[in-house]
Amino acid sequence: MRRQAVTALLALAALSAAGCGSSTQATKATPQTAPAPTTTSPTPRVTSASTVGEHAVCPSEQGAGIQASFGDRRTTSAAEALVAQAGKLGFRGLLVQQRGCNDYAVVLPGLKNLRQARDFRAEARSVGFHVVLECRSRPLEGGVAAVFGHRRTRRAALLLRRSAERFGFMKLQVQQDRCNDWEVALYGTTTAAQRRDLAKEAASVGFHLTFEPG
Repeated sequence: MRRQAVTALLALAALSAAGCGSSTQATKATPQTAPAPTTTSPTPRVTSASTVGEHAVCPSEQGAGIQASFGDRRTTSAAEALVAQAGKLGFRGLLVQQRGCNDYAVVLPGLKNLRQARDFRAEARSVGFHVVLECRSRPLEGGVAAVFGHRRTRRAALLLRRSAERFGFMKLQVQQDRCNDWEVALYGTTTAAQRRDLAKEAASVGFHLTFEPG
């Protein structure tokens, strides 16, 4: 039965989640009337200066791995209410993760691979939860990363890094920040002046940088 499939997936993911990072496990709360879809986009987007600053003050707790997001709420109590609502339909092991100032996501971490994650998403959506899949190859470490570009595969991102290295840009990192999205990033620009100088230098050889939460 379909509910047996989702129960098995939840059991596997809950076991994996037991050792995950700094996330806070949600507790009992009053459920909301209906789950709201998230606005997470699978396509790369340019991050504004205000968003970068927000992440510097209120860093994200999202770690490495594949997880399913049930939605974002502006307060911990609202996020806990969403956890309680999902729990009534048998979804266990959900955590509340801070993603920024006044931004708390309800997630199921520890999914083993994208195939399992997509099966879980289909099961969750069949009972009204608009789950979004999230993928990262490394945890967010805070601060700002200078991003040389986004690619859909790791191989394409490695080629982009090689191209940038030919122009003297070193210590570049290839990392996955969303499912089907790999970026080439440089850490260490801590001031606005450094970022302006780097962006100008990169633009002179054809690279148009964006600055995103690292």
